[in-house]
Amino acid sequence: MKALIIYYSQSGNTYKVARQIGKGIRDTGADVKLIKLKEADYEMLKEYDLIGFGSPTWKADTPNMHAFIDKLPEQDGKHCFCFCTHGTLPHLYFPIVVPNLKRHGFNVIGYKDWYGDVYMPGMPKPYYTCGHPDDIDLREAYEFGKEMAENSPRITAGEEGLIYPEPEMNAKVFRQAMICSNMLLCPTNPQGAFVRDPEKCLYPKCTICMDNCMMGYIDLSKDPQVFGNRGDKCDDCHECSYCYMLCPSGAITTDPDHKFAHDINAPHEAFEKMLEEDEVTGKFRRLIPLDQVGYATPYVYWHPERPYMKVPKMTDDLDEE
Repeated sequence: MKALIIYYSQSGNTYKVARQIGKGIRDTGADVKLIKLKEADYEMLKEYDLIGFGSPTWKADTPNMHAFIDKLPEQDGKHCFCFCTHGTLPHLYFPIVVPNLKRHGFNVIGYKDWYGDVYMPGMPKPYYTCGHPDDIDLREAYEFGKEMAENSPRITAGEEGLIYPEPEMNAKVFRQAMICSNMLLCPTNPQGAFVRDPEKCLYPKCTICMDNCMMGYIDLSKDPQVFGNRGDKCDDCHECSYCYMLCPSGAITTDPDHKFAHDINAPHEAFEKMLEEDEVTGKFRRLIPLDQVGYATPYVYWHPERPYMKVPKMTDDLDEE
């Protein structure tokens, strides 16, 4: 068997999980390849028997992963699985992603999610899910990879009972859908528009924002230079802030400045309720006590130095650490 795992990761959470899934698949004797989403193309899918798709949760999948899936050619029953990492709102991902994959002819044989720490400018630090994914999570990812690789040939041989059931449409899904739809009804980024000061920008010495914009909205090589979905700013409603977090010089800021910090000292009650329910059912393992969540320290106050975060090292070689 040949397996391909296509993943997108910003903070490294999804990457860590993808690597462990890949190792689990490999240890069944299968050939497996990890590849970043921006390096994947549809033609390569023909070479593999089993395809994995993984991303962080942004309401559901990330906009770049969603766009990739949306344009998939017909897959004629090829086996795939999907996975994600997330903060407090995991429940909407699979009810959206699984049907989208099936719409393109995939046989979705499994899916699984893991909690991960959150790195967003205005979110509390430490966050509710701080510490994830931990060793227990990563072991689960390894076992999930083994399961997918072992189940795929058995399903082909007729054991269709091994296919995971349709994602459940329960009260948590609908409640999260209401929370997320309210966010997406805003046509612009609720964190404020991201703007760039050319005087502070280190281009062409630094191209980190261009290299890592998930939607390809930045091209400083053009005349005039292009920054963001508006050309001179970025107010995309998906709440991405990656260029802002990565900029080493402070050239990228928000307008108005630090709009996202308006909830300082305010608990996220809807998020807390969801986690409390998931903790009761055993889905969520709390690694940080609630009284240690950093309501008073949004991420960029907790980590005031530029850059606010760095692109994690991500190698697609499973043997390289």
